Amino acid sequence: VPAPTLAGRDDPNHKEMRSIFDQAFRPGKIKELEPNVESLSYELIDAFLDDGYCDWVEQFSIPLPLKIIGIQMGIENEEDLWKIKKSTDAFFHRIGMMLSQEEELETIEREIEGQHYFQPIFEKLRKCPNDTLLSELVNTEIEQWGRTLNDNELHAEMMADTFVGGSETTTNALSAGIKLLIEKKNIWGMLKENSEKYLKVFVEEVLRLESPVQSLMRNTHKEVELNGVKIPAGSIVNVRYAAANRDENYFEKPEEINLERKKAGSHMAFGSGIHHCLGAPLARRELYWGFKAALDSFDDMWFSEGKNDFEYHPHYLLRSLKELHIEFTPNPKR
Repeated sequence: VPAPTLAGRDDPNHKEMRSIFDQAFRPGKIKELEPNVESLSYELIDAFLDDGYCDWVEQFSIPLPLKIIGIQMGIENEEDLWKIKKSTDAFFHRIGMMLSQEEELETIEREIEGQHYFQPIFEKLRKCPNDTLLSELVNTEIEQWGRTLNDNELHAEMMADTFVGGSETTTNALSAGIKLLIEKKNIWGMLKENSEKYLKVFVEEVLRLESPVQSLMRNTHKEVELNGVKIPAGSIVNVRYAAANRDENYFEKPEEINLERKKAGSHMAFGSGIHHCLGAPLARRELYWGFKAALDSFDDMWFSEGKNDFEYHPHYLLRSLKELHIEFTPNPKR
């Protein structure tokens, strides 16, 4: 049954559990992964480059972060990854709070299928540990608890903080960024001319403007007053990161992409404080190489005529484009 995930825990409980993940996402580990991120970005584009068109969401935005988290977790078999994706998609839709009761029950059944996939892997790793993130999650004892994570906690982490947190959010940003580049040709031109100067700032502006995680829920432990409004203790508050990221009191002309923006990384897309997204450094590298591969591979790109309705999955917390059909002129130098 569902157990509290990392995002839903308070200190000291949160800090003690996060220590397992901090090891896996330390800078040295991310640096080791970067060559995989870079090469995979170009490989995915090479698979459709000669076609002159693609569904960017299905053929690039989804597989790039999914395969990278698969490498981290030691699950690189394509068939298994898409099986996991089916279950984590179910979790993604359920937490969006936009389903009927019947639809929610269907998603829970698919989540349980994912649990049946992972359970024997947990048991195998307990007997034969390896050097993967999944093995660390299964076998690392949390000193203050005097135990490792139990099955319920592990299953919760598979859905929330690893495969959804580690892939779905980056998928959304990769899709949003390409859509913005097609809509704003001046930004595309600046990046084509000098990606070394502007690309890292563009990544931050995509995260700020599109906020793949639009909001999360928090509980008030005591009564607080905000802007003259009293919020009673025990209230559920929906913290809208997307609104904060377009705050005109903090960001000048927040509705615009500004590749010269100072402190571009000071947005709230990854949260803040003790719950700041532990996967942020990896997400930034995936976005950087995803956009870099597109800049290097396409001379120009545009929306496929008549194929896009630009619909987003109905979701209360995340912003996720369903599909993005684009056409492009391949760079002959690739």
